[in-house]
Amino acid sequence: MTPFEEELKQALKREDPGADFTARVLAKCTQADERAEHSFWRVSWLMPAWRVGAVAAGLIVLAGGTAYEHHQHEVKGMAAKRQLLLAMRIAGTKLQEVQERVKESEQVEQ
Repeated sequence: MTPFEEELKQALKREDPGADFTARVLAKCTQADERAEHSFWRVSWLMPAWRVGAVAAGLIVLAGGTAYEHHQHEVKGMAAKRQLLLAMRIAGTKLQEVQERVKESEQVEQ
């Protein structure tokens, strides 16, 4: 094994955390809960208003984005419609030219 692998093996080997491990973890959890309960944002009467404002802002952004996306699809749809109509006009013109040539060739044969 390389020295790096030896160091890694040593760093990752199992160690007993000690008898008071559970007590230390529970104490840290209790401290975190106490800090969260005394937080300004949790106790403050502004929190519900802040939440409502955040939700309202999110909905406005979502609605605006959806409306913009719908508009973009509509614009693309109108452009596709114009292209299709132009293609149909060109095809119709070409078909009419072919029909006229066929009629001319029939008249010449008679």
